[in-house]
Amino acid sequence: MKFNNMINELLAKFPMLKIVYEEEGDYIKNLQHLTYSIVFVPFIRQSILANDENMIKIICDFMENMADYGGENERVLEVLGASVLESLLSEREVINVLKQFMGSKTLKLLFDMEKASGWLTENGEK
Repeated sequence: MKFNNMINELLAKFPMLKIVYEEEGDYIKNLQHLTYSIVFVPFIRQSILANDENMIKIICDFMENMADYGGENERVLEVLGASVLESLLSEREVINVLKQFMGSKTLKLLFDMEKASGWLTENGEK
């Protein structure tokens, strides 16, 4: 995933988000951080509230794809960390559901964020 194509990839993977994206108007157009925090994060919450395990798996696979490209394109990883995971970090029930389906790179990023923010100690305990 390339930074400049992140919004297109999000909307291609989750076409139901196109309506929300378009409703938000021009102020989020071509702004990856805003699009992911305003459009994708609420969709993650809704999928968890709906207990849609299939969609949660798809979401976590998508996030793992973002994490895979983080080394190649640090800005993709910044969007995943700052605009998606950090937005959800205090919502422990949401995080606990996501952890069940996350890939290893997304889990590592989340673990590092949890330690840095004080949710976990160095050995992974709270």
